[in-house]
Amino acid sequence: MHVRDGRLLVVRSRHKQAFYLPGGKIEPGETLEAALRREVAEELGVRLREPRLLRRYVAPAYGEGEGAMVDMTCFTADLDGEPRPCGEIAELSYVTAAEYAAHDETAPAIHEVLADLA
Repeated sequence: MHVRDGRLLVVRSRHKQAFYLPGGKIEPGETLEAALRREVAEELGVRLREPRLLRRYVAPAYGEGEGAMVDMTCFTADLDGEPRPCGEIAELSYVTAAEYAAHDETAPAIHEVLADLA
């Protein structure tokens, strides 16, 4: 989770309409931190300095069908570089809860994250 001027960084992949947090699945044999560093480098083109665990969220998964859940372990860190869309990421944005809610399609877990940040 990266916050700038009270706004949360969210991304949209080329294959989805909703914005969500950067990150992804853990590869076999990877630690949480290794997966975090890899995913952030692939999606945002930045390196992390001293990631810190924040919280785990479990919420309905966007676009995955009835009953599917997402289990997110969220970290924060200072960045080396400026985030930019890379890899599968088409767009990034910094949003408040109200701005995020105004999008046509939203990922339920991000609403929980933004409520906590508020």
